[in-house]
Amino acid sequence: MVMAWPKSSPAIQRSRMTLGLLAFVRSGTLLRFLFAVIVTLAASSYAAAQVGISEVHVLPRAMPASPAPTRQTVRANVDLVLVNVTVLDHADRAVTGLEPANFAVLDNKSPQIVRYLSNVDEPISLVVVLDASASMAAKIQEARKALTELINTSNPQDDFALIVIHDQPRVALHFDDPLSEIQGTVDALQPDGFTALWDSMYLGITELENSHYQRKAMVVLSDGGDNHSRYTESDIKSLLEEAGVEVYAIGMFDRFASRPEEKIGPLQLDEVTSITGGRVFSAHDSSELSRAVTRISHELRNQYVLGYYPSNRSRDGKWRRLKVHLTGSASQTKFRLYAKKGYYAPTE
Repeated sequence: MVMAWPKSSPAIQRSRMTLGLLAFVRSGTLLRFLFAVIVTLAASSYAAAQVGISEVHVLPRAMPASPAPTRQTVRANVDLVLVNVTVLDHADRAVTGLEPANFAVLDNKSPQIVRYLSNVDEPISLVVVLDASASMAAKIQEARKALTELINTSNPQDDFALIVIHDQPRVALHFDDPLSEIQGTVDALQPDGFTALWDSMYLGITELENSHYQRKAMVVLSDGGDNHSRYTESDIKSLLEEAGVEVYAIGMFDRFASRPEEKIGPLQLDEVTSITGGRVFSAHDSSELSRAVTRISHELRNQYVLGYYPSNRSRDGKWRRLKVHLTGSASQTKFRLYAKKGYYAPTE
């Protein structure tokens, strides 16, 4: 005969469940379970934080699509457009003493009246992009000397930042860091890795957003073209058109380039620098390198800054082509003039 236990009432069942739960709590099993859950959640949060810390400073373009990089736009003031202008004679010496009447400005082919002209050695914020990739092993000492010479021949009030080119660029010296630290930083550089030139220039443009002066410039010291960047030459040109940064480059090129990036490097640097009013210098030995540094420093300290109120006052945010040339007696002399190619109008 099979015996069946009598069926419990709902009240008895609830009492049994309550007693079971109390026993579970008293045994410590529930506390250990909750503690394990808390530890697991904390570990997950820590791992996520570590992923954020290890991210590269230069943001890659979205993949697989390749839209223009996100950037903070610096546009000309609608009330006064300022243009840095370099005028050189046949011996590459800076020409001084010119008057507003010696300059003509075309803004989208429309003549403008020069209202402001200065030739004063005003302080500048200068970021140096120094190549410390593996291909620079035999040239790094000369590059160190060039950087020291650039600092020594600059306006004492200039402020400097330093970007180092490796596989991934880094800011080796911020504008707010003491300049006395730069020598030790440069001496400690060990050439290694590939040449992320465009990424390094992008980082330099970003760093200039934190600089102290309205005049901004960049000097690139490299031995060839890019071979490891996420950004492209086109991206950097677009950024420079908006940022108001004048770019010079010193190409420490080999006389007989063997790698593809070395062959196209001079042309790419020329295209990037020319849109800003700067230019590229080729340096095959220490004397040419020293001469290039001296000329860049001299040009930056003897530039004209001209200003005009554009006849087109619309805030349409469009690109406006800019053409500056010499007039009158200055146009009859064999002077060469360098200025940026245009600017973006403001937006509402």
